[in-house]
Amino acid sequence: MNAEPEDETLVAAAQSDRQAFGMLYDRYFDDVYHYIAKRVGDRELAEDLTGAVWERALRALPRYEQRGVPFGAWLYRIAGNIVANHFRRQRLRRYVPFVGQVHGRDVRGDVDDRSVVRQALASLSESDQEIIALHYYAGMTPAEISEVLDCSTGVVHKRLQRARERLRKRIEGDSVVGGSDG
Repeated sequence: MNAEPEDETLVAAAQSDRQAFGMLYDRYFDDVYHYIAKRVGDRELAEDLTGAVWERALRALPRYEQRGVPFGAWLYRIAGNIVANHFRRQRLRRYVPFVGQVHGRDVRGDVDDRSVVRQALASLSESDQEIIALHYYAGMTPAEISEVLDCSTGVVHKRLQRARERLRKRIEGDSVVGGSDG
């Protein structure tokens, strides 16, 4: 990545001028794309995720503050988060085939994996469904979710962990699913 001294000026201009944002895009696009492509190993997916990086950067740019960290590092952090979110969503989608039994039946056999996950999600509380949807389907980070739900990121992490555990138990067909184990 070729960070240039005028980045600070260009970033400040881009916060109010789309043309200046285009100049940042031109300057950093290839570096961000190659970083993502190396991580995901798929050209089309890398293109999609790179587009998502630039969409998120454009939305977040008005809140960007220069704190002595290069603008490119900020973009890489966004890219890393988007790649991580992609892989989390993939793990959730692939979770069911490795579960084993769902309500006494082998999931590798006749059960439609997506319908199992869909049913398990639908059986969760509205709160659990919301936090799982924000994280896995909307691709939001815990920090972004904390803004949406008006709570701390620590609370988001805990709620997400508990919701995933309840989802796992529902998918596995556990009889102990609710709030308290006892």
